[in-house]
Amino acid sequence: MGDDYAKKAQVLSKKYHPIEINSKIPIEEKKKAMEEWWTTHFDLLIKSGLNKKHLEKTVESGKIKLREGAKEFFDLLHRYEIPLVIMSASGLGGDVISMFLKEEGKLFSNIYIISNSFIWDKNGNAVGVKEPIIHSLNKDETIIQDFPLIYEKVKDRKNVLLMGDNLEDTGMIEGFGYDYLIKIGFLNEVVNENLEEYKKVFDVLITNDSSMAYVNTLLKEIL
Repeated sequence: MGDDYAKKAQVLSKKYHPIEINSKIPIEEKKKAMEEWWTTHFDLLIKSGLNKKHLEKTVESGKIKLREGAKEFFDLLHRYEIPLVIMSASGLGGDVISMFLKEEGKLFSNIYIISNSFIWDKNGNAVGVKEPIIHSLNKDETIIQDFPLIYEKVKDRKNVLLMGDNLEDTGMIEGFGYDYLIKIGFLNEVVNENLEEYKKVFDVLITNDSSMAYVNTLLKEIL
């Protein structure tokens, strides 16, 4: 999409990402910053001429990588017909998630995606973003009941395995009537500084971008 877009996007990342991963900043302050980041970045994408073809090129580039062991995880859930809800704050929206999973041969019928959505014109150009915008710190406000087609598929599933890489990701379960919940956190950055805060929130921590091996072993034991 050009050097100008890349430079401006990097400036936004350098400004807002340190706020995103700083567990010492009050949550409301962080939420306000993330809303500014996502809104500004979406506006930048649209003004820079984002087209569906760019999403296709992103998927085909090979730069998006699944965490090691993720494919086995997808296969296990599919084999046992266990619903997988992906709640994502993706800056490229749910379309690119679907495209990527399809490219990997993992877009199974048991997968449901809740993410940001662009409004496209007839030529495939992004002209807007559907509200509300999901960013990395407001998933606790993205109530699954607001997506009735998905909620209907999972409402009777009372055992939940929740995974996230932000402290606030545990809010994804807000309003859902579960009986049993295991919360697994991925602490990928600034590990030493954030370790104690993450330990208070998650039942299990996987640090330093490690694999899904523990999750897969746990899932096999349960199944």
